[in-house]
Amino acid sequence: MTRRIFAITIAIVLAALGTAGGLFLVLSADSRAQDRISNPITVAIAAVRIPIGTSGAKVRANEMVRLVKMPKDSVPDDTMSEVSVELDKLVVTSNIAPGQVLLKANFGEQSTVTSGLPLPAGKMAVTVETGAPEQVAGYVQPGSQVAIFLTYVVVQPDGTRTNIERTRVLLPRVEVLAVGTYQQARTNANAATRANSLMLTVAVSQAEAERLIEGLSHGTLYLGLLTDSVQVAPGSGVDNTDGGGGTGPLFK
Repeated sequence: MTRRIFAITIAIVLAALGTAGGLFLVLSADSRAQDRISNPITVAIAAVRIPIGTSGAKVRANEMVRLVKMPKDSVPDDTMSEVSVELDKLVVTSNIAPGQVLLKANFGEQSTVTSGLPLPAGKMAVTVETGAPEQVAGYVQPGSQVAIFLTYVVVQPDGTRTNIERTRVLLPRVEVLAVGTYQQARTNANAATRANSLMLTVAVSQAEAERLIEGLSHGTLYLGLLTDSVQVAPGSGVDNTDGGGGTGPLFK
């Protein structure tokens, strides 16, 4: 009986030594691979999922990142080498997945993060509904800059509707925050039935939100995708008449 217990004990010890040796070889191989990297820099990588709104202090305290060596040419210029104390009062502005390289742009002021949606300073988020063609066939993405046009029926000062249909710039430039999924279209008194609709969230000021919401209740929105070199100026627009009214006639 004693011999059997002794044999079992020896087997356990040998297994433990074998496991430790294997782990040592793996760690040594990883260390040698890190040492062979040419022009290496230290990079902070998310060890776990870091939710939006997490402070820099919490990231450090909970050891939510790990430091590895990577070739300098393979990472962006604003890659972080550590989460320093200077970031303690800043927060993560978007969810960071495990294994993702941390960038300086991942951190911002607490006031820019509201309900999981990063907002530019002084702006609010407003969601409107458009169709696929009006949304530039899907090329509008979060971060895009767009001009919003409105097509509507002209109304007289006394509220009388005319037969004149006009298209003009409603908002010359706004930032797109999010683009929703296609949904089943619905019909109401102010919108025609469409095969598909798309939910678009944009960053606007109070005055822009008022114009956007009122415009949507009276007409149809159309987007124009912008670059930094494109300048859109508000104007009288064009209508479906042959002239007059200070607008540009469509058929002239």
